[in-house]
Amino acid sequence: MQPLIDIANQVHALEKKVQKEGHSGSGYLRHIQRIRQSLAELGTTFHSPEGERYTETRTDVEASVTGESMDNLTITQVIKPIVSQHGQIVQAGIVIVERV
Repeated sequence: MQPLIDIANQVHALEKKVQKEGHSGSGYLRHIQRIRQSLAELGTTFHSPEGERYTETRTDVEASVTGESMDNLTITQVIKPIVSQHGQIVQAGIVIVERV
């Protein structure tokens, strides 16, 4: 189980790097999508909640909050994605949230 979680984390990091460096049209994302598909066939999926609203009641992420306000928080950075195996969360996402 842990090796699949590690692969999901690495694929997520690659995906972020490719998007950040502007290689999205270079075919790298197609290869990443194939790895995602293979992981899904093994029952492992991952989700980046970047841009989603954050509330203290969320149990699928562990958040570091920047700023003082706890109202209207948004997930602005994902350190580790939410990883699920066969529909159950096996790794909570590690995220940074802030008021946007």
